[in-house]
Amino acid sequence: MKSTAFRVYCRKLIAELGIKYTPRRNAAGAQIDRDRIKPMEHYVTRSDLERYLWSGKELEPKDINHIVNKYPNVLEIQQCIKDFRKVYDNKDVTLLESFIERYSECPISPIKSFASGLRLDMDAVKNSVTSELSNGFVEGINNKIKAIKRMMYGRAKIDLLRVKVLFAR
Repeated sequence: MKSTAFRVYCRKLIAELGIKYTPRRNAAGAQIDRDRIKPMEHYVTRSDLERYLWSGKELEPKDINHIVNKYPNVLEIQQCIKDFRKVYDNKDVTLLESFIERYSECPISPIKSFASGLRLDMDAVKNSVTSELSNGFVEGINNKIKAIKRMMYGRAKIDLLRVKVLFAR
């Protein structure tokens, strides 16, 4: 008898005899009762929240209220992102300095650390704010080379990698 036929037979017995059986178990090993499982509720995913904060993706008002009630720091994070964007949109060094002053005392440690890091490399940050130049082109080339290197891993030696990088489009 195959295992599939055996499972079908067991299910018939369970149904006929009215045996309460749940084959599923949670991470702790406890059985999960199918009758007590709630249907999937609507929730906001992490990527939705990131898009809301970073890209301005629209969320339903009830979702925003739930997030703000559960995580009050979200409003400060959102304001931090807006303020930092304003620095680059206006290309204003005084806005940068006020940003660093304001968020160096932030209770959210990653934001505080970010502001402190900006202060440590102030000359480079000022140049990036005021300059029209960008290193995006160079970063794009580096990314392409690393992708080729990952694809070629373990397949060929340096000569073929060199040719692939030189003739990549």
